[in-house]
Amino acid sequence: MERTDEQKINKNILIATTTSSFLVPFMSSAINIAAPDIAKKFNLVAENLNLVITIFLLFSAAFILPMGKLSDTFDRTKIFITGLISFTISTLMCAIAPNITVLFIFRALQGFFSAFVFVTSIAILIENHSPKIRGRLLGINTATVYLGTSIGPFLGGILVRLFGFRSIFLFAFLVGFVASFISLFLLKKEIKVQQHTSLAESLKNLDKIGTIFSIVGLFLLIYGASTFELGKTPKMLFFLGGVLLILFVGFELATQNPLLDVKLFVKIPQFGFSNLAALINYSCTFSASYLLSLYLQIVKALPAQVVGSILILQPISQVITSLISGRASEKIEPRKLATAGMVLTTAGLFIFSLFSSKTNIVLVIVNLIIMGIGFGLFSSPNTNVVMSSVPQSLYGAASSTISVMRVMGQAFSMAIVSFIFSLYLKGAKLSHENYLMILKSMKISFFVFSVLSIVGIVASIKRGNIYNQENSN
Repeated sequence: MERTDEQKINKNILIATTTSSFLVPFMSSAINIAAPDIAKKFNLVAENLNLVITIFLLFSAAFILPMGKLSDTFDRTKIFITGLISFTISTLMCAIAPNITVLFIFRALQGFFSAFVFVTSIAILIENHSPKIRGRLLGINTATVYLGTSIGPFLGGILVRLFGFRSIFLFAFLVGFVASFISLFLLKKEIKVQQHTSLAESLKNLDKIGTIFSIVGLFLLIYGASTFELGKTPKMLFFLGGVLLILFVGFELATQNPLLDVKLFVKIPQFGFSNLAALINYSCTFSASYLLSLYLQIVKALPAQVVGSILILQPISQVITSLISGRASEKIEPRKLATAGMVLTTAGLFIFSLFSSKTNIVLVIVNLIIMGIGFGLFSSPNTNVVMSSVPQSLYGAASSTISVMRVMGQAFSMAIVSFIFSLYLKGAKLSHENYLMILKSMKISFFVFSVLSIVGIVASIKRGNIYNQENSN
């Protein structure tokens, strides 16, 4: 059966956007594996090594909202291509960095230019295809993100063992080069012509005060969360970042040309509740792999390679489920699929909170797959709701909002775990001799996440349907 014009997928657009969606999470996850080799090559202390890893997320998160606003007024295809090419060049420079200072600079630039890609790739993908196939496209995009996240530690480990940490950057450069080539020479011919203002006009009309509040607020929030356990100063920065973001919301409500139209969260329930559900979902699930890594390596005393093989089952199940749920969300109301995913995720989190030192590994594996299916059911249908609930002129803002919910959720997740571990371990080492306190901290963390996840289920149910809304228009 031949596809109609409305069902045809533009391969150049799909390859360019999904390759970039693979590249950024791959780089983020693979670099964790390379950390010991980087520390050895540059003789780094723990604090500096942590900064090599987190500086990417800091700059990526800080510039998401401004870039989202610009992509709705200026040519988002130019933003995407500029960001992808610049990210690729920055990656090459990381590979050949002669010292730690140069590596810091280009890791920061990687993060900065990744924001260009984050806020435009999904928008470009869906605005150049029929809404009838939006679900499967988002399913493919989401699966690609999970693939990058899951294959990063595995492939990164092989590359580092054989060739050292620079090989990870070189591999990412090659992938980025292919995506950049397609984008630069083929993508522009396929893109629908947009009405947009000049770059100078877009920058002139940009909400300057809101931009400063969002950049500084997100930067401090993420930095504080990533170093939460190191003392009082990171905790103060974390809460200061939260205060600045609250002030940002207040200012955006009062200004005429906001960086982010906060009123959309109230005016469009599907948009508001879907973003809230995403924030809660990431807050509850992001730290799960970290907690389970401690549980399997310290409490269960399993080798790191075995632990890696077990933990990869969750993202694999996410990849498979995302492909299925994305296509299913074209026929089944996405709210129902996303809510079912939240229910499964909540159940998985609660089951993890019941684990003991004697829990069978088979149960760990089964529950990881349940969690993966739950997250896969939730993510692409939830993104479908967010993007479908706003007009095309706000696709950049919607994409950036999804990204902000993700990074804020990750920050909250890290902060919650760090706070709970600081209460029970009180500075003790993460070693087998303290396994009982580690186990208790893990169980409490998962219980807190399972309770919080119930709020996410409520938000997912309350959002309402999008297909009924579309049919009534």
